[in-house]
Amino acid sequence: MTAIATIGGVAIAGAALITAALSIVQTGRQMRSTARNEIDNSDAQTRPYVGVDITPGIASVPSFDIVIRNHGKTTARDVQIVLKNGEFDAREGDDMVGPAQARVFAVPFDLAPGAHRRLLWQVLASKNANRPENVGAPDAGEIGVTYGWEPGDGREPRTYSDSIGYDLRDYPALIVVAGTGGSDHGRSTEDHLKNAVKALRAIASHVGNSMR
Repeated sequence: MTAIATIGGVAIAGAALITAALSIVQTGRQMRSTARNEIDNSDAQTRPYVGVDITPGIASVPSFDIVIRNHGKTTARDVQIVLKNGEFDAREGDDMVGPAQARVFAVPFDLAPGAHRRLLWQVLASKNANRPENVGAPDAGEIGVTYGWEPGDGREPRTYSDSIGYDLRDYPALIVVAGTGGSDHGRSTEDHLKNAVKALRAIASHVGNSMR
C-alpha cells in the first residue's frame, strides 16, 4: 500500500509539473504574441505612409500633376516612382515633359513627415499651342511607389511598396476651373470698380488652382 501510495504521489506530482510546464509555455507564447502585437501597433503608428495622387494641374490648364506625399510620422527613405506599364519617355518629337520625368524619377529621394512633391504629370493637347498630342505620362496606367523606413531601434530597415491605377481619358471634360472674372475696361469710377472686382476674381482663380 505504501508503494502504491508513493507511486500515486509521484504520478500526481509529475502531472502537476507537466501542467505547470505547459502553463509556462502557454504564458510565454501569449507574452511573445502580445509583444509582437505591440511592436506591430507601434510600427503602424510611426512608420511612413507614402501616397500618390493624380490631380488637375496648377501650372497650366488643362494639365495634370502627380502629388507624392508622406502621410506618416517618420521619414520615407529612397522613394522611387515607376510606371508599371512602361517607361517615362517622349510621346512625340517635341515632348520635353516625358524625358524630364524620366530623369527626375530615376533618382530616389526622401520625404519628411507631412512633406510632398508635386510635379507635372501630363499636359493635354492644345490647338493654340500647335500641340496635337498630349505630352508627359500616358493617359492611363499603373504607378508603382517603393520606399524604405529605418525604425531606429536597432532593427533592420524595412521596405514598403504600393501601386495606384489611373485613367485620365475622361477627366479633361470634367476639370473644374476657377472663374477669372470679366474683361471690362474703362475710365469711370464704376469701370475701375469693375476692374478691381476682376482683379479679385483673378486672385481667387489662382488661389483656387493652387489648392487643388
